[in-house]
Amino acid sequence: MIKNFINPKSLIAALMVSGALISGCSDDDGFSSVDNQNPVITLESEAIHWEFSLEFRIKAKVDDADGIKTINLKNADLFLDKTIDILAIKGPYCSSYDLDYKFTVPDTLKSESFPIVITVEDLVGNVSSATFEANMDGDFTKPVFTLEPSSTINVIMPSFNFKFAVSDNRIIKKVLVKFPDLNINEEIANDGKTYEYKKTITVGDEYRDYKGVVTAFDEHDNKVEKEITISRGALKDYDRMYLCDVENENDLISDVCGVPMLIDHTGEFEYTAYYYNAAAGTKVRFIPQKNSFGPICFGLNPSNNTSLTPDPDEAQPIVLDKAGVYYKIVVNTKAATYSTSTYTVAEAFDPMPGKLGSDGVNSGLNTWCTGTWNAETGMWDGAEDAWWQTFKVGLMTDNPREVDPCFEYNPQNPHIIQILNCPLEKGSFNFHPHNWHHDGWWDYCTWKPEKETVNDPEIWKFVGSYGKNPTESQVQAYNNDIENDNHANLTIPKAGNYDIIFDIHLGRMKIVPSK
Repeated sequence: MIKNFINPKSLIAALMVSGALISGCSDDDGFSSVDNQNPVITLESEAIHWEFSLEFRIKAKVDDADGIKTINLKNADLFLDKTIDILAIKGPYCSSYDLDYKFTVPDTLKSESFPIVITVEDLVGNVSSATFEANMDGDFTKPVFTLEPSSTINVIMPSFNFKFAVSDNRIIKKVLVKFPDLNINEEIANDGKTYEYKKTITVGDEYRDYKGVVTAFDEHDNKVEKEITISRGALKDYDRMYLCDVENENDLISDVCGVPMLIDHTGEFEYTAYYYNAAAGTKVRFIPQKNSFGPICFGLNPSNNTSLTPDPDEAQPIVLDKAGVYYKIVVNTKAATYSTSTYTVAEAFDPMPGKLGSDGVNSGLNTWCTGTWNAETGMWDGAEDAWWQTFKVGLMTDNPREVDPCFEYNPQNPHIIQILNCPLEKGSFNFHPHNWHHDGWWDYCTWKPEKETVNDPEIWKFVGSYGKNPTESQVQAYNNDIENDNHANLTIPKAGNYDIIFDIHLGRMKIVPSK
């Protein structure tokens, strides 16, 4: 009889193999495997062609029978090293996970291709990787007009200078200019981010309209287009006229609002401008179109400086030689005449009921008061027990408790309040000037733009409590045809510092880049 003999070392080895077959592999946390296979990563897309500063998504499905432990996304150029702890989020039995990760590539980076490595580890230590290619060579943004031509261009001379400018975040590929009845059919190739068109167009002496269109394309055929009517005719009685105190078109179009300044249409072919002249030597001209000095610009006739010419190539500026005063300028475009007169800062009225920085009885703003407001004196009677707060006016975007930043007086003119070097972010800017109030009182001191011009305010009407005993005509001048809650909704073209200058006597505000 032969006895079975087992070597002890062989027995130990067999038991080790047997144990492995029974329990499977495990990581340091003691998790047992189900199939001991690497995770499976299924990308929704392996690559995208996107655009800088636009958010994109990395989508993938991750499957692993052993349970998903972590998902890591990494790219050194993007300073991206994100680990998603699936074990902590889902627990130890997550065998399937839908990855949906948002990311934005800043436009400060130079490279246009960013391979993002996605690494998945399961609970027993198996690892898989996949690569998602983010290519920033896409283009989803349309070109924009940086100098936009008017929809209707009124021409009173046989020829005029036609101009417009466009830009794109990547490239302007081509520009089309078509006016069939003027035999203009141009296609201009371009290889830069900007393009400026300038041409003298002859329309002749016949009074008629010429219709056309200008179009700019980027390299992905996104386009901006403007239909234009050139109207050759006699001098018109324009609904709107603007005072222009800048000398180049870049300053004319780089404002957020207020440049050029809308003036009053006071009669047939007659316009009246009120303007504070801070320094002697200011040069002003008058234009009926807002974004350009042409095709019509009224200025001094070089051959007779007592009369005006509408020719932008000849018109010389009217020079305002008195400093620290308000000018009244009356222009008659048909008679080609103008006149000027002045009045002092002391003679100017503004409706603001308090003095900035004041905080005492009858000079500040009460939060709670037992007294009675006296409209005849513009003061509180019996207000000794009042709780007063400092009177300040700033930009209100939400409510009177959140007025910021605040205006300060211009040192030379108390009718002008200003915020200099104000940092504004790119994008929409929704506000109107209002006083701060501890208890959130509304409309004690506020200005609102006309409803039709909230996106580009030209006139700001005062709505609130009047001080300084205004006359009825002064009240009407400041509080006429205004509906509540007309916040200005402005677009800041790029982040930076801006000067916000508000003449509360004129009801005119301008927001321009700080210099």
